[in-house]
Amino acid sequence: MRPYIAVIRDSFHAALSSRILWVAFIAIWLLLALLAPIGYQEDFTTTFRWHDFEHGTRFKAMLAQGLVDPNKQETAIGRIAAAMPEDLRRQLQRVGEGDEVRIRLDRLSSSLNELLDNESWYESEAWKSALRLRELRELDEFEDGELEESMRRRRARLRIEAAFPGVFETRSARSISVTYAGREFPWGDIAVDKSQFINVINQFVLPLIIDMVLGFALAFLGILVTASIIPDMLQPGSLHLLLSKPVSRPLLLISKFLGGCAFVLLCVVQLILGLYLIAGLRLDIWNVRLLWCIPVSVFLFAVYYSVSMVAGLRWRSSILAIGVTAIFWVLCFVVGIIDGLFQEFITRPAQIKSVAVIEKSIFGATHQGGLVRFDYDTNTWTEIIENKRSDKLLAPIVLDDRTLATAQVRGGRFNPFGSGVLDLLVINAENGWTPEPSLRLPTATSRLYRVGENGVLALNTAELAITDRNSILIAAGQQHDQPIDQQPPPGEQPDENGWLEKLSNMMGGVTSGFTSILPSRTAITSPRQIVIEPGGESLVALTRGRMMRLKRPKDASETTWTIAEQKPLEGDASRRGVMAMSDDMLLVWREDEQVQIFNRENFTLAGTFEFPSSLDPVSAKGLPDSRFAILTSDGECHIIRASEGGSITRTRTLAINDIESIHVRAAEDELYVVHHIDQIDIVNTKTLEDIERIRPSYRNWRWVNKYIVKPIRMLIPQTGKLGETTRSLVSGKSAFTFDTGNNEEEVVRYDVVEPVVSCSIFILIMLTIGGVYFSTRDF
Repeated sequence: MRPYIAVIRDSFHAALSSRILWVAFIAIWLLLALLAPIGYQEDFTTTFRWHDFEHGTRFKAMLAQGLVDPNKQETAIGRIAAAMPEDLRRQLQRVGEGDEVRIRLDRLSSSLNELLDNESWYESEAWKSALRLRELRELDEFEDGELEESMRRRRARLRIEAAFPGVFETRSARSISVTYAGREFPWGDIAVDKSQFINVINQFVLPLIIDMVLGFALAFLGILVTASIIPDMLQPGSLHLLLSKPVSRPLLLISKFLGGCAFVLLCVVQLILGLYLIAGLRLDIWNVRLLWCIPVSVFLFAVYYSVSMVAGLRWRSSILAIGVTAIFWVLCFVVGIIDGLFQEFITRPAQIKSVAVIEKSIFGATHQGGLVRFDYDTNTWTEIIENKRSDKLLAPIVLDDRTLATAQVRGGRFNPFGSGVLDLLVINAENGWTPEPSLRLPTATSRLYRVGENGVLALNTAELAITDRNSILIAAGQQHDQPIDQQPPPGEQPDENGWLEKLSNMMGGVTSGFTSILPSRTAITSPRQIVIEPGGESLVALTRGRMMRLKRPKDASETTWTIAEQKPLEGDASRRGVMAMSDDMLLVWREDEQVQIFNRENFTLAGTFEFPSSLDPVSAKGLPDSRFAILTSDGECHIIRASEGGSITRTRTLAINDIESIHVRAAEDELYVVHHIDQIDIVNTKTLEDIERIRPSYRNWRWVNKYIVKPIRMLIPQTGKLGETTRSLVSGKSAFTFDTGNNEEEVVRYDVVEPVVSCSIFILIMLTIGGVYFSTRDF
């Protein structure tokens, strides 16, 4: 081994003598010096920012109503509207009179921030009817002089939020502010708590720095430095001296290859250790997993260096070795771009987000706002509502054994108010599965639910409104003679009741045919989840860290449901979660917390279960016998059981991966598992045995992606996706979840294993080619 160790040692010496190496060292030290002053400070969340608005249009309409409606002027809304700056009040007055006035969100937020310092607008009597959560109730017990300035401002913000339910995003009680050399960045106030801040740093910031610096800059510099190692070895005097020793040519070449990786290793160790110390000393984030970036970065460089090595062997020129490696890098980049384009425009639009089943007809809502139906005759998905990137489709629900209901927000993917009021669409076999418009949904409706035999619930920004199946079908029949594409666009609907109806629509109020069911001083705001009890006599809502059970009135003439039970949950109210119901058990799983099982009647805790911290909840469904199917962020479905004694066990994990969504048909004992974009496995909920497997045929560009793009992608090492491996190792997560707006989230799974396998195979092939060539040629 001594000769080979000597070769590797010589390569280290050669790397250390390179001027480019020392230039890289200095650049790394300067970068670390620039990052070293970064720090943070934590304080109460007080200041409003434009991105705090979940629905700015609703806020604008509520302020306008507070100015023009005499009945609202002495309420919390009216007092805040009256305290707005004069020029903004004039604009809001015009909105209240029916004019179209565009008001920027940053203008609204800056006006609210002025109110935080002067609370003359507050009057306790006006806030008695407002929804005040636990934190505000606790702060209201203090007198003004008993609170520190930050706590007083926090209370003022909570009072404003209480006056406008459904307007603001739920933020953490305490926020992190990024500082530099002790000074706060103008944009450095991040409305997340410490644990969320750590996730952001580990999952995005550190991997981004590593990708930019190590994935491109150092790899390029490394090739410049090491490209001459193999051509220099092949010089007559140098090669003859090496071959005069009892060494194997392939092992000699591998030794040179390992020695060539010395350049990147020396640079990577300094950068990673520097980032580790800065994150620990300045941000209190001591993440040992960051050290995994050292072998991953060297591994990435080894892919490019293997090409440089073979090119240097073949042409004995460092210039040609650099050129060939650059061409190879461009090839990897172009293939990665093509694969990304197919993923974005071909694969993702076809992903099934949710399903609904009528007898044997399976319908799927796609990722980009389309609706498809599976055709057993052709074994393909046929389009019912066209996919459009700017549209949003509500998850379809089954009205009866012939009829489906959904709604499409045109151009409303990011702004549910952008398309005004939308129609509920009715789809059945009698009209050839053609969508027909029915009742007008409340503005910004984001989810539909079936309640009992005939009820249909519509959830929007803060309201729950109910209608019945007969009203929906009658409305659809009345409009049957006017096709959907001839209906006037939502923005051009006749305004029969004047400006009051327009303001009500902007605020998401109930429309004709719907009735609000929420008690006064109650709102269902994000983050939120709703599950309906089997008989439809009650429902459980999880909203802003609080559970409540709403019970349907026994008197049919009553419309308002009553709060039968409520319970605040520990932890930050801004954390999203999932909820499911099985028998008398209620499952609640919130981000970075344990799975909790409650009694659904009185909310007493029955037990807990802990999943690995690398997994996040995506969705959950109740199964028979107090069992639950939980879909986690890694694309797997876990079955857990809650026993009467309080113990909770994971009984099974379905042998299916890359799962997109799950759906349960309780009456038929069927669990629909959507996976690998648009494939479906139908599983018996009691035995978990397969009932049917649906494998659609590929058509058009899907066929090109499957049989042309994917094989090419497998042949070319997936160097770009090694960044996902880095993110997974640093964050300890297998995926990340982000909010897409309208209380919807999207899961992006890290592809960890495939790029490592792809690059490993490529390196082995190139080393084999180089070893054979070096052994069979007379140099």
